[in-house]
Amino acid sequence: MRAALLGALGVLALGPLAAGAQRAAAREPLQRSAPPIATRPTCPPLPPPHAPTPDQQRQALALAQRGQQSAILGDRGAARDQLRQAVALDPTNADLAYQLARAEESAGSDVDAARAYCRYIALAPDAPDAVESRARLAELTLGARQADSLRAAVLFARGVAAYQRSQLDSADAAFMSALSLAPDWAAAYYDRGVVRSALGRRNDAAADFQQYLRLEPAAANRAELSRRIVALQESPLSPTRAFALGLVIPGAGQFYTGRPVRGALSLLGAGVALACGMSQRASTESVQQTATDPFGNPYTYTTTRHVTERPCRTPGFTAAGVIALVSAIDAFRFASR
Repeated sequence: MRAALLGALGVLALGPLAAGAQRAAAREPLQRSAPPIATRPTCPPLPPPHAPTPDQQRQALALAQRGQQSAILGDRGAARDQLRQAVALDPTNADLAYQLARAEESAGSDVDAARAYCRYIALAPDAPDAVESRARLAELTLGARQADSLRAAVLFARGVAAYQRSQLDSADAAFMSALSLAPDWAAAYYDRGVVRSALGRRNDAAADFQQYLRLEPAAANRAELSRRIVALQESPLSPTRAFALGLVIPGAGQFYTGRPVRGALSLLGAGVALACGMSQRASTESVQQTATDPFGNPYTYTTTRHVTERPCRTPGFTAAGVIALVSAIDAFRFASR
């Protein structure tokens, strides 16, 4: 009896850990696709820059400072010309290339600005301003709508990366920003629905999946996703109710949350523990009795009596209570998710 009780307790103790490991290992896959009208601008091949001398580098920095002063004074043409001279002296300086690109754009020289952005991207492809520079380049060469789609693609990639790092709030914000630039992007709606479902925002997730199906009427997962939308729109599980049911009847919380196997294990474990606590053991013992004979003289004699005891009462009832509490907490946590 005690071996069975220990086995039931072991299954219940290891069950939540195993389930947690499975949840950590399994992550719902996201969709990957390009936003509508996404076209990447191309840059013409640039000649390799020559290495400036230290004197040329100093002159270039001095010209860049004068260009900044001219820009502050509102003389955009002078600022652009001075930055052109600076870049000619030191074509390896990415910061000067970026300043020239902004100056060319401010002066209205779109072709020259695009060329300067290309130079900056070639010099510093991974710099913080490279993403914005690519978007500006796209707007100059392709148009505002294509540029927005490229910005959306960058934000979408950030959302996917944040989701893979389990940073769900950041992923949701990135997908939302991507959709503000590409509102007809079906994959972004689907991925944001996955993220919001993981965050527990059931109605928002259902709305995103519905929008995905409107944009993708021939989606291969349409039937499965329709069932998921219906499930998301149903009333969510109540953690309080799951906990109360688990306390009253061990395993009832798991049955309520749709996990009958775990509920049956909890009920079985509690039943084994109660059976152990209620089990009786009968024995006999010898006792001495005192009596008085007919003449009033006391005497003693030995007799036997039957004794009934429950040796497993305390550990059995304690184990049953622990199983009920553990199953109730497990049901509460599952319903909370």
